[in-house]
Amino acid sequence: MSAPLVSAIVPTYRRPQLLERSLGSVLRQTYRPLELVVIDDGSGDDTPDVLESFSERARQAGVEYTWFSKQNGGPAQARNAGMERAKGELLAFLDDDDRWYPQKLETQLALMRTHPQAGVSFTRYVHEGKENQPKPKPEQMRDGWVFETLCSGQTRAHMQTLVVSREVQRRVGGFIDARNWEDSDWQLRLALETEFLAVREPLTVICTVESSISREAGLEGDLQRDRDKLRLLDALVARHGDHPRFKREAAKLLRARIYDEHIKHFIWLGRVDDARAAWQQALEECGEQPLLAQLKGKLKRARVAGWFGRKLKKP
Repeated sequence: MSAPLVSAIVPTYRRPQLLERSLGSVLRQTYRPLELVVIDDGSGDDTPDVLESFSERARQAGVEYTWFSKQNGGPAQARNAGMERAKGELLAFLDDDDRWYPQKLETQLALMRTHPQAGVSFTRYVHEGKENQPKPKPEQMRDGWVFETLCSGQTRAHMQTLVVSREVQRRVGGFIDARNWEDSDWQLRLALETEFLAVREPLTVICTVESSISREAGLEGDLQRDRDKLRLLDALVARHGDHPRFKREAAKLLRARIYDEHIKHFIWLGRVDDARAAWQQALEECGEQPLLAQLKGKLKRARVAGWFGRKLKKP
């Protein structure tokens, strides 16, 4: 049987100087046959010229290469457009500021061949400059049906490490049209449809830059992202709550985890009254979750610190 075509899908927006890092790591993959699909999300700069410059390099590397531009709409829309253009039986995802180790796809595909029941595989990763500190913890790398453990955080699958079968992707559909938490929503929907396969090697390097969406507007931006996550989780429950593998208690725990971060963001901003109000709301919506109970002491310490004009520091 011939090896399946893998399509690497890379959205990019106004980062032409970083494309050597990400696209170069795709061209250096040891796995073939390989397709590279790059989506210029309406950058409006010299990104098209940079993308065109990779055409000859891709040909020499034996990689089928296509790139195209579209109106700016965010990473979810860009990935969906890339999936529509991609021809591969398997889909892999990489952001324009990250990179893969050369053996990433080959390692994942070799393991997936021996576990055909798994339509998704994921790997460990490292942050640039901390290559000796792979994430997630070994105990968070779980195989099988992982919807509940994705909700609890006991399984952690980073978007840039995923390889997804086209068959499963068709059943699940594309990413929701959101600029935040769209990857988590997609993973949860994938976990309702197929088993996951954990590759214990760190094979992806995450290179966070200041223009990352996750860093926009600091803690105030975090508060809005928290609200977005809660809203999107509501929508997920409404759409998929009747799925036979959907567990509402697991979704409640995920909701509590989002509230846990939301409350801490208020605390670190010194907005203790808002933090307490959010905590009360979380208790009403999620019940007596242990991680919410643990916040009671932190709220008290934040109140006392506020009396002296201080704020608790973000760890």
